[in-house]
Amino acid sequence: MDVIQRAMLYISRKKGKTVSLFLVVFAAAVFLISCFRLLNGAEALSKEIRTSLGAAFYIRANTEVSMNETGETQVKENNIHITGKEIDEIMQTGDIKYYNPINYGFAKSDRIRFIPGDKHTEENNMGKVTALRFSALAPDFTEETAVLAEGKHITETDSGKILISERLASANQLSVGDTLTLTHARFGEADGTYIDEIPVKTAYAKVQVSGIYKRKIQDTSDKPTAGIADNEIYASLDVLNELHESAAGIYTGEVDFYITDPAKLETITRNVQLLQSIDWNTHFIRTNDFQYSRIADQLSSLGDLVKIFLVLVSVVSTVCLNLLLTLRMRGRMQEAGILLAAGVSKGQIMAGFFLEVWSVAIVALMLSYIASLCVTGILGHRMFGGLHSNLLNEETIRAGIGDRLPIENYLKTNGLETLLIYFCQLVVITVSTWVSSMIIMRLKPKEILSKMS
Repeated sequence: MDVIQRAMLYISRKKGKTVSLFLVVFAAAVFLISCFRLLNGAEALSKEIRTSLGAAFYIRANTEVSMNETGETQVKENNIHITGKEIDEIMQTGDIKYYNPINYGFAKSDRIRFIPGDKHTEENNMGKVTALRFSALAPDFTEETAVLAEGKHITETDSGKILISERLASANQLSVGDTLTLTHARFGEADGTYIDEIPVKTAYAKVQVSGIYKRKIQDTSDKPTAGIADNEIYASLDVLNELHESAAGIYTGEVDFYITDPAKLETITRNVQLLQSIDWNTHFIRTNDFQYSRIADQLSSLGDLVKIFLVLVSVVSTVCLNLLLTLRMRGRMQEAGILLAAGVSKGQIMAGFFLEVWSVAIVALMLSYIASLCVTGILGHRMFGGLHSNLLNEETIRAGIGDRLPIENYLKTNGLETLLIYFCQLVVITVSTWVSSMIIMRLKPKEILSKMS
């Protein structure tokens, strides 16, 4: 009987020992590959966060808050604006990548019946319009209270484009690509009724639905029609200009500035506040690092945890493999003695031992790859799911594409890395087999036969 036949016969007959060896190699391979995938995922996600927009600061006019005769709070915006020239000065104060000026207004359309609010009438059938350069950078989208459901975001190159809510689109049977005409409106109140302060319409804008967004939390508060969140229309900046509600290069709403490195946020805002062109008595500045510090710390901690787990898996699996193979070889003293007495050389016996272990190990490694995909997917979603924020990358902002990259795309290893992991495991298995075989092979045939008795 040759070496291969003896090896296969042993594997088939000693099912318990074969299964135990298979499980040790299989489990070690699954967890090693999973650990490397998780490490790659932590590094890839960390890199993407670093290369996306990591922080922002916002400049807007102070508001005047007062109480009316009935005791209600009234908020009055200062009649102050920021110009394109002032924005250019701010852009020179540091590594600012994008700016997103915002103008606000109201609009009506013959094709839109807005979601009815408190004291709804045909006259106050209007919605708020938020005009900006990049709709993906609007607070609702960066804070993920709203997500793009269909179509594309508005970008700086767009003209005559709008985003409407899913609820509003459904109520008016509108879809991406539809065109409609908006006209200007101004929300007001008279004698306890909400009115349109522009009764005679003189300005119109033809627009196209670029995208449809969905709010994660439905607005159930008691508000006038113009104040309901699902009635908000996001538009390119030219739309309010055509409606004569704003002027080109002049921004009465908030102006948002985005940088890539959160560590520079404080320095840049300090430089901005030194500019003399902006009256800081009538404007204020606030900052936002998108919780980058928390996310970065968590990713670093997760990476360290995975490395520790990787070391533990490597050490424990190696110890278990050595122990298993040692016990396995001790039980084969009689078999080795009989083979030596029959004239089989030590080299052939060793070759048989290696062949048995390699055969089981290769099958275990092949199956472990499939299992590791499932394990990595589960662990990846648990570990990174909460950290995978709506990353503000170039594609989302400039191309207007709102899809997020699945977690699975971060949890990848290339073929070379996988083969290297398998190669290292086979080396460990080979060394462990050789060390455990030395229990028998270092003895002379006479000593083996004497131990048999």
